[in-house]
Amino acid sequence: MRVPINRCVGVFAYALTIGGACLLTLKLSSVLATQAIALSQPYFLEHCPCLPPLVEQRRMVAEAGAAPPAEGRRERVAALDVPAIPAGALAAQLDLAEGEVLSARVSH
Repeated sequence: MRVPINRCVGVFAYALTIGGACLLTLKLSSVLATQAIALSQPYFLEHCPCLPPLVEQRRMVAEAGAAPPAEGRRERVAALDVPAIPAGALAAQLDLAEGEVLSARVSH
């Protein structure tokens, strides 16, 4: 028995439509997953117990952003004023203040 060409075209169009819907679903789900990860990442990183203290994070950022000195070039750095608070104590105060801000955000 011969199958009419119209029926074969209909089956092919149906299979193509189902395949296209599956590909569209996969593409949209990957885009949605990427956006969900990007939106949730700061929350999980902020509350991660494995993060170093804020002082250490600042030091790492400063080291990463510092350009290596040029060969044979020396720079003179002079402090204009002697700070009233030692750098370690100031960093500890900043950490405490940031901790209070974070705990206030969590409690709201």
